[in-house]
Amino acid sequence: MEIVYVGSKSNNETALGCSVFAVIGAVSLILAIMTQCSGDDGNSDAASTIKPTASATASSPKPVSPSPEKSFTQEPEKTVTPKPKKVTMTLAVIANTPGTFEQFKEFVAKHGTAKQKKAVKHLDGWRGYERKLFYPVLEASSDYPTINYEAIDGGDTAELDKMMDLEKQSQYIAEAFAAWWNIDEEATLQVYDRGGEHTAGTACIRPDSVKHEGSCL
Repeated sequence: MEIVYVGSKSNNETALGCSVFAVIGAVSLILAIMTQCSGDDGNSDAASTIKPTASATASSPKPVSPSPEKSFTQEPEKTVTPKPKKVTMTLAVIANTPGTFEQFKEFVAKHGTAKQKKAVKHLDGWRGYERKLFYPVLEASSDYPTINYEAIDGGDTAELDKMMDLEKQSQYIAEAFAAWWNIDEEATLQVYDRGGEHTAGTACIRPDSVKHEGSCL
């Protein structure tokens, strides 16, 4: 009696089948690897050709150039201008010494106020020195106009305004003189008009003569 084995394979066939499956598996693995590698290269190439959008460029910070180094220089020390020395001569000596009037005008031109400079420009020189009543008086000649006192008595307001203005000018001159002269006693400055017969203004020589309207009180 012969026995037939159905569905059984020999060892050679089994080995052959395993070899075929092994080859197919290896080929599939190689193809998968190649596909993956080729996909990566495509993505990298595409990424390399993509340009940044305008919004990305705008949002990116601009490079800031380094600012130049600040130079630290030492500021020069402020020099304090010393006050000019005052004249210590008496009024009588000032009135009778040549050159004192020019010295006074130079002082006012350099240190005086605008109103003082304007008033002193009308002076021509020292007229003299005299002691009147309680105060010594320094007289100065000028080119100021003559005041018509009769017209003022008659109610001429224009002539009155002229007289008041000349009184104010004499106050500026006296104030400038007080800044130049070392006051040893209260004195009076009399400014004569262009005719030399009448005074154009009278003021007390004191540092605040304008504030006190020329008064020595």
